[in-house]
Amino acid sequence: MSPPDATVGAAAGLRERLKRLGASGVSRSPRPAPAPLPAATPVGGDGIEVIRARFGLTHRPGFAEMGECADALTGSGEGIEPSATLWLDTETTGLAGGTGTYVFLVGLGSLDGATFTVEQFLLRRLSAEGRFLSMLQARLARTRHLVTFNGQRFDWPLLEARFILTRLRPLAIDLHTDLIHSARRLWHRVLGTHRLSALEAEVLGAPRSDDIPGWLIPQVYVQYLRTADRTSLEPILAHNRADLLALLGLHAHVVRVLRDPDRAGGRIDWEGAGVLLARTGDHRRAAECFERALVGPFDGRDRWRVLRRCARQYRSIGDDGRARRLWEEAARVTRDDGRYGSQILMEVSRVRERAGDLAGARRAADEALRLAGGACPTGLIDRLRRRAERLGRAAPSYG
Repeated sequence: MSPPDATVGAAAGLRERLKRLGASGVSRSPRPAPAPLPAATPVGGDGIEVIRARFGLTHRPGFAEMGECADALTGSGEGIEPSATLWLDTETTGLAGGTGTYVFLVGLGSLDGATFTVEQFLLRRLSAEGRFLSMLQARLARTRHLVTFNGQRFDWPLLEARFILTRLRPLAIDLHTDLIHSARRLWHRVLGTHRLSALEAEVLGAPRSDDIPGWLIPQVYVQYLRTADRTSLEPILAHNRADLLALLGLHAHVVRVLRDPDRAGGRIDWEGAGVLLARTGDHRRAAECFERALVGPFDGRDRWRVLRRCARQYRSIGDDGRARRLWEEAARVTRDDGRYGSQILMEVSRVRERAGDLAGARRAADEALRLAGGACPTGLIDRLRRRAERLGRAAPSYG
């Protein structure tokens, strides 16, 4: 236990940080947000609150209006039903998870007609957790599609654990879209990060100001439990609302990027876009994205990986000729790279063999074996040697 003077000093420091964040009775939201309707509704006694805020579709938290985001999602062809979709974000008493971590705030965003409604379920006393989770379960029961950011690994498993610990049956969600996977593919190598705050600033055009840092949120809530100072929670509520607005904006932007990568605006990782499109079965546009990625600077290993992905997409749509031209062109520009140059030549040998050019396949295999030298793994050299020997028996000699 800390000595009394240290405890007082820590509390004073926390109060000063909260004051800077605007928790002196008036929330300084990082977004131009309307007044919540209603501001705070006690539910189930004094241990739970529900706070609602409604944002008109003309509200513009960044580059795009909320209505533009809604149009992008409902017209995406992904079968998104606004009435059955919720965007979810939680705030917890710890960032590591585990059975000792409580979920004290659950924010839910929903599209309803001309508004984006944010509902925040706030646990004001830990003893009310059972009623809190029962209310949340009833609200989520109408949901078939959940959208989160890192929710598959953190938010949802933690909520499921709390349901089980309070003897409530965990909910079954038909579809869970975790945007962190798309964000990592599309922007991590471009921005050097895929943190939600960075994506808001760089991709959505909505940088936050005076936002409470995530690592401070558990400390503020524990301090609130000791003091019952409700105003200290205002920065957390504002942070959670901002996260939900960002979720909607990011979801819409990912849909726009994958619908038409060339017109999405801003920088993207073309290889990542190709991977995401390939997963949806759009092999033609996936191949086009991989070809765009090949224009950028790559070392041998990265180029080899993108080439394989690109050729696989062309073969998926039956365009073996384009796949062969891709490997032939790559072989002409990467012959000075021992390991990956020899692997590219091995692919050239394969596509030539499939096309019936056995002599050309043998030449490529022999050249790959010479290029491999001693720099390649033994397994690769053995495969090249077996290929060259087999083609040497099958193919006519060449001079």
